[in-house]
Amino acid sequence: MAIWNSNGSNYARVSRTLNRSLTSIIVMAIALFVLFSNISTSNAQVNIPTKPIEVDLFVDGLNLLRPEALLEQSLKTGEKTELTIDNKPSGQMTIKSVKQIPITINVTQPDGEVKELPDPSAKFETDLFITLTGKAKMQNTGAVLGESLVKIGSPAKIEGFNYYINATVTDVKQ
Repeated sequence: MAIWNSNGSNYARVSRTLNRSLTSIIVMAIALFVLFSNISTSNAQVNIPTKPIEVDLFVDGLNLLRPEALLEQSLKTGEKTELTIDNKPSGQMTIKSVKQIPITINVTQPDGEVKELPDPSAKFETDLFITLTGKAKMQNTGAVLGESLVKIGSPAKIEGFNYYINATVTDVKQ
């Protein structure tokens, strides 16, 4: 075979070399796709059992003008709320209980005794303890709600029709 054709170019030889290299690259790409296609989809998530779970949240220093109105109208027992943990939506959960915790300070009395009295500076502040119930996927690393792992200390947010409250996970019970 002549390296040069009648026009003085070696197009045929370069074309065959390019065709062979492109064909081998395409075949290797298809082989890699076929061999490693199951790595991206994990079937370990398919058979994970869901169990009932309780998540306790602590809301510290929520500024409210009328906390009684929020507790009576929005945060009622049995109502649904949207839960977000670590800025990842975690689905709807049911409110099991809401307790308002009094904000107090220690005051030393003239006789040396210390009394716990309501904090006068926390006029519009409210601390809440909220218990939510729902179903979570149980893994060996912990409970998973939606996309996020629920652990004590995780930042959480609950959202409803007229509230958006930041909280911290204080307990996770099965």
